[in-house]
Amino acid sequence: MVASTLTAREKLILGEIVQRFITTATPVSSSLISKKSKLGMSPASIRNTMSLLEQKGYIFQPHTSAGRVPRTSAYRMYVDEIIRFGRLSSDEKGSIREMIEQSTLDQDDVLKDASRILSQLSRQLGIIVTPQIDEGIFQRMELISLTSDRLLVVITIQTGMIKTITLELESAVSRSKLQSVTDILNERLFGIQINDIRRKFREIFHDVRHDDSGLMNLFVRQADQLFDFGENVEIYFMGTHHFVQQTDIGDVKKVSSIVELLEERDVIVHLLSKEQESEKESISIQIGEEITEERMKECSIITARYQVGNIAGILGVIGPTRMDYRKLVPLVDFTARSITAKHGNN
Repeated sequence: MVASTLTAREKLILGEIVQRFITTATPVSSSLISKKSKLGMSPASIRNTMSLLEQKGYIFQPHTSAGRVPRTSAYRMYVDEIIRFGRLSSDEKGSIREMIEQSTLDQDDVLKDASRILSQLSRQLGIIVTPQIDEGIFQRMELISLTSDRLLVVITIQTGMIKTITLELESAVSRSKLQSVTDILNERLFGIQINDIRRKFREIFHDVRHDDSGLMNLFVRQADQLFDFGENVEIYFMGTHHFVQQTDIGDVKKVSSIVELLEERDVIVHLLSKEQESEKESISIQIGEEITEERMKECSIITARYQVGNIAGILGVIGPTRMDYRKLVPLVDFTARSITAKHGNN
């Protein structure tokens, strides 16, 4: 059972253990802390404190005579109460700003470049989830007749993102009727969130469903499909080679299963969105055993929300629990803020 509080001395020693394990990837001994730190404490005194930390569930000894290794609870205490996060260098900030400024207006290009720069600067896996379009605001809909029995529906939200879908008609619809229905749809749906449209479409058009063309009835029946933008969410990730090289996960099968997991879009979106939904803070840090996905129990995930117009996406880095939180938290935060500053008011 992990204790809820630590003494000032215990926090100092725990901070040394975590930071040195992050740097060396080897168990940390009391003699090493005594020699390398500026705490001015003897190995015996440090060893006593380490025993208390072990009893409280923060560290463990992998084998007799070895130093100590942090548990998930140690990393959590470290990021929440012990370290001061660093600052990015001018060069690092410049690289991020340059990437965003020089990207084309195509939002997908911006996000792909962001995953690349995150990977390069973190030496971990950089990952981007495109904005959740379900949270977007409806702008307009166009109905385009393809054939006498096929209709192309083009839905645009206020960020400029679009969805197209083809509907099969039961009978031909005149151009004038098509325009009339288009006008009604745009008038009543303008400014409404896509999620609300999908849930309330029948209610919004309760008084105009029974038109002679049957087109409104078709929209009522197809509303769930038409306004389901879930499949429009994309995931971009860069730096798989960094992840494989940096990870402490020795089992090749485990590493492969984690890499394969990145291809499972729904799982990744849920995993990265989970903490962001419940936390008001700009940064979310999921560590080791805190992660619900079994394949990620030896990893940590740092994420932040960014804005494109009035809808939010998620970006971050994935790496081993032994990642450099002091550097990577400000990196993720600055990248998200920079994208929002450039594209948040589109």
